[in-house]
Amino acid sequence: MSTKSIDQVLEQHTADWMAVPGVVGTGIGHCEGRPCIKIFVAKKTESLLQKLPVEQDGYLVDVIETGEIRPR
Repeated sequence: MSTKSIDQVLEQHTADWMAVPGVVGTGIGHCEGRPCIKIFVAKKTESLLQKLPVEQDGYLVDVIETGEIRPR
């Protein structure tokens, strides 16, 4: 497990993940009963998944397809 909190890991890496075309957001959730990082994408594709981690600093990463997110 990481010595960093999940909040610290999210803060440290969000800008890099958001710079990947197709990523529309990040957050914290639960995976398999443990805290995990959620990366929200407009469309989940194999090429996009290859650019994102499956774990970061000891925390699982869950990539979720949401479609485009637009402010109201």
